[in-house]
Amino acid sequence: MPATTAKDIMHPRLSLQQKEPGKSLINKLLSPYPGLPVVNDDDEVVGIVTEYDVFDALMNARTIHEFSAESIMGCGHMEHEGVCNEPVCVSQSTPIDKVLEIMYKQKMSVLPVVESDRSKKLVGIIARKNIISALAERNFWPEHEFQKRA
Repeated sequence: MPATTAKDIMHPRLSLQQKEPGKSLINKLLSPYPGLPVVNDDDEVVGIVTEYDVFDALMNARTIHEFSAESIMGCGHMEHEGVCNEPVCVSQSTPIDKVLEIMYKQKMSVLPVVESDRSKKLVGIIARKNIISALAERNFWPEHEFQKRA
């Protein structure tokens, strides 16, 4: 039986455009996902906007008419501030234990899935609930795929 990968649990492509205005961004964040990847005109991942990013903008006295996806997006790295050219993503072939490790260590609510390690073209997203749902499906996620963690 092949190992479970990001492709097996991802949700098809949902995203925000870089120039997505605040009002439209808010409407898209009403989806079941707590954040969405931000893509450029070539559908390449350039960042991530989460509900927390919207809260941060509001706490900094910005209205929905004063921000866009690119002005509030982050990159997914816990310790990063400022502009980042390498947002956290996984490829479709990334093993599920690596997906879990990245999301846990970076405290990510959503993780963009790209075509491959060489392509940043968005193909899907994984939310924490996708991982939990996979655990609930009988025999979907074999326990032997996880290493014992010390």
